[in-house]
Amino acid sequence: MSKLTLYNSLKTDLTAISGIKKVFLWNNQLERESEENAFLYPAIGIEFLPSNYTDKGKLAVSQQYDLTVRLHILFESYKDEDTSILTLTDNVWQTVHNKQYGTFGKLLRRNEEQNFDHPNVQDYIQDYATLGNDNQTQDTTTATLAPNLTTEIVKPNEL
Repeated sequence: MSKLTLYNSLKTDLTAISGIKKVFLWNNQLERESEENAFLYPAIGIEFLPSNYTDKGKLAVSQQYDLTVRLHILFESYKDEDTSILTLTDNVWQTVHNKQYGTFGKLLRRNEEQNFDHPNVQDYIQDYATLGNDNQTQDTTTATLAPNLTTEIVKPNEL
């Protein structure tokens, strides 16, 4: 199962959370607000952190890797204190934690933190650890082809 399939599955589940207006692939959109397309809040950005891959088996046609999926739960508020973000982050955790998609292991929450560097927007970050398995679907067998040689003997008097 590829990261694309994992992304699409997560996107479907996260979009179903009440009130979520957009789920997208994270590209640090908050730092590039003037360059990116605008979106409504609350929103969730899905980020895949760097992974280390190890080969499984002698032929190395499959690999295993530890993957961290980072969710940026984005919430806009102009109140002095708005605890709605805490309800929203709990709903995200209830939706994602222990979920398993295809050949990936269970998604397990490992970290939460807040990014306070954006005026009127809270970026609440949740990290989920999982174990990924990639298998090649292409045929990796090799074959040696021998030329088909046939010999025809012609007698001199038949020339």
